[in-house]
Amino acid sequence: MQTSFIRRLESWLFARRALVLAALALLTAVLAVFAARLNMSAGFDKQLPQGHAFIQTFNQYRDVLFGANRIIVVLHKKEGTIWDAPSLTRLHDLTQALFFLPGVDRRTVTSLWTPNTRTVQITEEGMKSEDVIGGDVTVQTLDARAVEGIRERAIAGGFIGSLVANDASGAMVVAELADTDPATGAPLDMLAFSQRLETEVRDQFADGAYDVQIIGFAKQMGDIGAGAVGVAKYFALAFVLTALAVYGYTRSLVLTALPLVCSLVSVVWQFGSITLLGFGLDPLAVLVPFLVFAIGVSHGVQQVNTISKEVGQGANAMAAARRSFSSLFIPGALSLITALVGFATLVLVPIPMIRELAITASLGVAYKIVTNLVMLPVLASYCRFDAGHVARMARLQARRDWIMAWLGGIARPRNAVIGTVACAALLGVAV
Repeated sequence: MQTSFIRRLESWLFARRALVLAALALLTAVLAVFAARLNMSAGFDKQLPQGHAFIQTFNQYRDVLFGANRIIVVLHKKEGTIWDAPSLTRLHDLTQALFFLPGVDRRTVTSLWTPNTRTVQITEEGMKSEDVIGGDVTVQTLDARAVEGIRERAIAGGFIGSLVANDASGAMVVAELADTDPATGAPLDMLAFSQRLETEVRDQFADGAYDVQIIGFAKQMGDIGAGAVGVAKYFALAFVLTALAVYGYTRSLVLTALPLVCSLVSVVWQFGSITLLGFGLDPLAVLVPFLVFAIGVSHGVQQVNTISKEVGQGANAMAAARRSFSSLFIPGALSLITALVGFATLVLVPIPMIRELAITASLGVAYKIVTNLVMLPVLASYCRFDAGHVARMARLQARRDWIMAWLGGIARPRNAVIGTVACAALLGVAV
């Protein structure tokens, strides 16, 4: 029954191969438009198990519960302490810069200069409460006496070790991030916010005498997003090495291009689809498309291997492509479906970011069934192989068959090491 179905599917596809490829090309063009709009997106809430009772309680009271999506900026003096007018002036300016940064919940900004930093003491007259830096102190009135008063109130208020370093070499500014950008009402762009931290905070207040250190979820996502450029470079290197390896095996530019191009097409479909679904590419999931690409190349090389064998045995391109399709569609599809199910089970994890990752990976693997098991052999049917190429493939295949037969005779447990070394050496010669 399976053989009959595959035969009918093979006949239908290759009888209409121009129409099939035109439809796939149109789909690729449409999804490429949406793929070009894909942005990296990160959200604090996506990291939380939203169905959990604790998170539901947090969401209910998050307007009055601060401390979750926090950004911490530390002004660190390289030599000496911050208890001088220039350091406290710089801390004031840094506090103001963070206070007016879009995306910051201004109610939560906390530093020595904010009115929510107060010292509470018990005296003979009762409770005494005052700002660490009162309203009568400005950067223009910071003299030695004012600085000493600030230092004493910071110590009395217990802010050494929290807002001020134990050795007084630095002080920090803490703030919560808003869920939405107040200017646009859209979800806060963590990557853009991280970049503004660099340009409007670190670059402005760090120099030879001071360091600015920044931590927090937004900064973490920004750093990971910036690292994605490096990932893309490694992907380009891996692409080149893969192309060289496939060419070394097939000795054909056309057969080398087929698995690579078809795998890239599925990645374009993947990117376009997640854009249509309203997702972005999470920085923590940036490797998923490259993993899916590698899976596609693996299945594509299997197709190319079968086509090469058939060509080496005298079959023309159409016959070789049809035999490759009919022999590999069922095992290839089952393998990809297994991988798809494995990724899809991650949807059961009640964390939005993991679910997005599962959907992204599952779509990519599902598209491989079309691009690498259908598109590739149909495209291969249009290839033309001259007599010289057929002769080279026949010689290579005969050599590889002889090597594999010889290795089968020696690779027993007592000769495992010899067999392994021989395998590596002879396969290198065969390629």
